Amino acid sequence: MADTKSQSSPILVILCAFGLLAFLVLVIYPNYRNMKDYDRQISALNGEIALRQALSPIYSKLVDQARLAPSALLKSPEKTALDIGNTGRLTLIFQNIANTAGLTLESVTPDAQTFDQGNGLLMVDVIFRGEFLNVQPLINTIVEQSFVDRVHKIQVRCAEDNKWIKLSVSLLHH
Repeated sequence: MADTKSQSSPILVILCAFGLLAFLVLVIYPNYRNMKDYDRQISALNGEIALRQALSPIYSKLVDQARLAPSALLKSPEKTALDIGNTGRLTLIFQNIANTAGLTLESVTPDAQTFDQGNGLLMVDVIFRGEFLNVQPLINTIVEQSFVDRVHKIQVRCAEDNKWIKLSVSLLHH
């Protein structure tokens, strides 16, 4: 009997050592690798935080400068609403605008749904024919009108035989 105990004892020690090694390889080493990855991510985030903290005063200064200096090119006339009687003259008004920009007016289409909403705005789709290079003077002239609230959408088609500019404009009316 003494022989079986002495023989099983080294086998148990080897089995325990193998189990301990397996535990280290299967449980502790993957956690160690994850911890290393987390440490790398934490150090990268700390570097990014330090960079943002260093750039924050510069960014704030630039934002403040942008708020203080409005562009001299942006003209904002005092807004007045277009009378209901003048809405019938929209084609004539936009024809004059088109002439100043060197374009031809193709159509003016008011949106009846926005007229009925009662919020004081009338959406109008206006299509001009001509070179799209004239779009900037056209938009400047439209925005300078006292009854124009804003230009919502600009579409430009520049095909060889079909060049047009379509603007969706909201007008103030009462």
